[in-house]
Amino acid sequence: MRVASEGYECAECARLYPFVFGIPDFRISLPAHFDLSRDTETARVLVESEKDLDFEGLLHLYYRLNPEPGEDLHDKHMAHLAGEEDQARAALELIEESREFLPGEAVLEVGCGVGQYLAVAAERADHVAGVDLCLPFLVLTRKRLGPQALLAAADAGRLPFRDGAFAAVIAADVIEHLADPQQSLAEMGRVLVAGGPLFLSTPNRFSLSPEPHVGLWGVGYLPRRLANRYVLRRRRICYDDVRLLSARSLSRMLHAHFPGRARLLIPALSPRQLQHFPPLKRRLAEAYLALRRVPLLRGVFYCFGPFFQVVAEKR
Repeated sequence: MRVASEGYECAECARLYPFVFGIPDFRISLPAHFDLSRDTETARVLVESEKDLDFEGLLHLYYRLNPEPGEDLHDKHMAHLAGEEDQARAALELIEESREFLPGEAVLEVGCGVGQYLAVAAERADHVAGVDLCLPFLVLTRKRLGPQALLAAADAGRLPFRDGAFAAVIAADVIEHLADPQQSLAEMGRVLVAGGPLFLSTPNRFSLSPEPHVGLWGVGYLPRRLANRYVLRRRRICYDDVRLLSARSLSRMLHAHFPGRARLLIPALSPRQLQHFPPLKRRLAEAYLALRRVPLLRGVFYCFGPFFQVVAEKR
């Protein structure tokens, strides 16, 4: 591709991918539920306040523009954000067990959100890049990381990078949102160097804890159509973009693209996450942390634990 003043020009497809608020926009087809006009307007408001607010202030502005359906759900999501830095550090340690970063190498985060994992990766790798469908999230990530991060609005199934461009790829809490996870896994493998690790995390469909996106019990046990109706009735939000995976279905997907090189892990919870849990959930989480270390119970947690982590290596 050639960089022009208006964006990136692709000679092969004769398409111009424009800069939108300084961020290259490679999005072509968007999910049916995605509101592009609202996405652009929210990003515009954030950009107008980008110089006057720090990252935390800009994040609060985003949530004022996009309020959660309920205060309890907002608290759950903020607690998750608070614990993500600890999760990111643990993820980078797992990645570096597979492959240490060499000078000049780069890390990509797919579905980077507001940049928690990228902020930690930037401490260890010379270059970081992030893609997300949500333009406001990319504005927030730019505020957090500054100009050293390469950011782009793009679909996980069509990454705008050359083959083997990255030493590691991170996709935390992303795969359950993808319309075509098989294609996206193939793309993540394509942009990895040989031997490069892919880190994934995702909730367990059959977890005995509440579904983390909507804070409701038992959603994963319902057929998809009923789950969508249940969430809409209880939360008044669209659930069409969430497709939870079981350990078996996740392992099957990974085997197709990273055969024999994927480890499915039962992760810990960070202290900051536990701090924000209500009393009953905190007691259950503490029991989980104690029991996950018992080898005989590992199979139980693969079936019913709250979420998974995966480290897979490209052959």
